[in-house]
Amino acid sequence: MTERLSAKTRNRLATVRKYSGKTLGNIIVYTLLIEFSFVFLYPLVYMLMNSFKYDYEIVDATKQWIITKINFNNYTAAWRGLDYLHSLKNTLIVVLGSTLGHILSCSMAGYGFARFKFKGRNIMFMIAMLSLLIPAPLLLMPLYIQFAKMGMHGTFLPIILPAFFGFGLKGGLYIFLFRQFFKSLPVSYEEAAKIEGCSMVRIYARIMMPIARTTILVVFILSCVWHWNDYFEPNTYLEGDTLMLAQKIPAVASAHPTITSAFGARINMVALACCTLVILPLIIIYFIFQKQFMQGVEFTGLAN
Repeated sequence: MTERLSAKTRNRLATVRKYSGKTLGNIIVYTLLIEFSFVFLYPLVYMLMNSFKYDYEIVDATKQWIITKINFNNYTAAWRGLDYLHSLKNTLIVVLGSTLGHILSCSMAGYGFARFKFKGRNIMFMIAMLSLLIPAPLLLMPLYIQFAKMGMHGTFLPIILPAFFGFGLKGGLYIFLFRQFFKSLPVSYEEAAKIEGCSMVRIYARIMMPIARTTILVVFILSCVWHWNDYFEPNTYLEGDTLMLAQKIPAVASAHPTITSAFGARINMVALACCTLVILPLIIIYFIFQKQFMQGVEFTGLAN
């Protein structure tokens, strides 16, 4: 009887230790995740909270995280200063045009590197990857001179056109993602299609691209975010009525006063409202496609 009890006791102790270890591990993991999420969420919360405040709330130390009355005047000034709808239209033209160019050109280049065997393939792929290491300002002067001679300065073409040739912003990364995805697929897809009489162009367009929709979504979101937040290229080529949302923030911010808070921070509420309006479409897109985006990132990582 004593031996049975001791055996039962040992089993219970082992079970308690097992679950205690799991619980402790989960506590550590979730604590670290909460801390990391706070690092990323704090700037957004800070920006959103202060963009709705009045001047007297900024200088009041007791109301750092409390909004007694929501102030929409900052957003009204930001909306008018940004000329939001017109600037949003310009931003969408640049972002969607460049993203479409990247998807078409980089998917074709990635498919070629993954499936076709030709001399210099590895060297050309290495050159495409090395383009990620070249700083954008290094190529600014020759590109600016070239586009200015072609009469494209002040238009969207200097930003959109390179994307259709696999260049543009982060083009090498998109080529790499497509190449790794197509390389992970079995050759039997193409062999079966060739037996049915399909050409390589038709195989690429009708078979490979629909299969690659997860990678396409990843490239779509990455390209949209990078072009949406890019300030360097648009500020170089665009002017006047072609300005994008991010380019107008400094001018709007300089037209409104900056207030020193009770803790010494210099805060421009209208500038914070501008930033909120600029990133709002990206946040909406992410929340709509977050499941597909995470699946695409996971699948691309497994393929790599």
